[in-house]
Amino acid sequence: MLNNASLFLGLRYLQPKRSFLSIITIISVMGILLGVGVLIVVIPVMKGFELDFKKLLIGFEPHVLLLHEEPIQGENAPAEVKWQQLVPELRKQEGVLSVAPFAAGMVMVSTESSSAGIEIYGLPDEGAEAMKEKLSKQLHRAREGEPAPSMELSGDEIVLNDQIAGQLGLSLGDEVTLVATNNVPKFINSLNKAKEAKSDQEKVKLFDELQEGAVPRPLTVSGILRADTTWGRCYVPLHVAQELFGLKGRVHGVGMELKDAHSARAFVRAMIDAEKIPFGWQPSTWMDRHEQRLAAIETERVMMWFVLSFVILVAAFSVATTTLTVTVQKRREIGILTALGSRVSQIVGVFMTQAAVVALLGTVLGFLGGMTVLHYRNAIREWLARSFNVQIFDPQIYALSQIPAHVQTSDVVLVCSISFVLCLVAAFVPAFLAARVDPAVALRD
Repeated sequence: MLNNASLFLGLRYLQPKRSFLSIITIISVMGILLGVGVLIVVIPVMKGFELDFKKLLIGFEPHVLLLHEEPIQGENAPAEVKWQQLVPELRKQEGVLSVAPFAAGMVMVSTESSSAGIEIYGLPDEGAEAMKEKLSKQLHRAREGEPAPSMELSGDEIVLNDQIAGQLGLSLGDEVTLVATNNVPKFINSLNKAKEAKSDQEKVKLFDELQEGAVPRPLTVSGILRADTTWGRCYVPLHVAQELFGLKGRVHGVGMELKDAHSARAFVRAMIDAEKIPFGWQPSTWMDRHEQRLAAIETERVMMWFVLSFVILVAAFSVATTTLTVTVQKRREIGILTALGSRVSQIVGVFMTQAAVVALLGTVLGFLGGMTVLHYRNAIREWLARSFNVQIFDPQIYALSQIPAHVQTSDVVLVCSISFVLCLVAAFVPAFLAARVDPAVALRD
């Protein structure tokens, strides 16, 4: 009966009245609501951003790169292993989908009226099927009257990103010219030397040098990729990239696609242990190349947990303040209950019931509010951008067209549990101290 009385009194004290107590109770509920709601929104968004960022990298980056280093000169230098010998050996390794040589760098793409700098990635006709397949998913559909987009790269073609295509006003089938930016000084120097050459043979030799990448290379646009999911990279056939960069049959490296992209580091370690990577080739995984970005995202997510947990902690102190205020106001009633023989646990139960209801109400409302905001997160972002010119997760910076979110049940349960437990712990101290008051002192006061 006394236990039921504790529950009855605890719920009765929660009945709204026009008093300061009602105000701080509402403030306590709002504090818990905001703390739980913010954590439920931010943690899944940060987790979703991390997962989407990894998915983005896997979607356009080779899982493993073997970069070709400059060979050491000298009589005792190890024999250089050429990419033509390396590629067949790599294709035999377990877990490898495809292996393809590549050449990459910055070039200038231009039309009759404008130009822009782009990063190109040269892929061969054969051997890069897995890479081309995943890139094909990012191609824009052709508009009516345009040729079908393609990632085949079998001729003098180029696949641009939509940002550059829009900037230069290009469509499928249009022609552009490419010049390797690092060859421009060489072109000017050779041109000046050719003008000053005394013999015809010397002029012919210098003009031949001009053909090695410095002369503009005409190409046809065969596809347009989404810039936000391919990091703005453009693609050309391997022979075109080799010509532009003056590689003369050499490559910058070899790219590998694995069945499990997340096992890239384990794959590289196994290759090193088995001495499958020859001298002069440096391995690099997609995680290594973007290690700083991935580490920054992980650190930011952990810091969000830490910082936003203080919101719930402040809300818990607010619950403690509410409980302390109630115990002061109900000091006489506590004395009466103690004089009638109520135990300390029963009196504590009165105020813990009140704190539990406040904590539960705030947690449930915070959960519902947080899940609602998560559901309409992209609509809210568009409204903020349209109404207040506020950009959240700007696609130009984060390369994501929508705000990502990955809700894990364990995270939600953890947030709600921490909120509820912290509020009960915060309320227990003033409730326990109030229950131990001397009934004679309480009644006299």
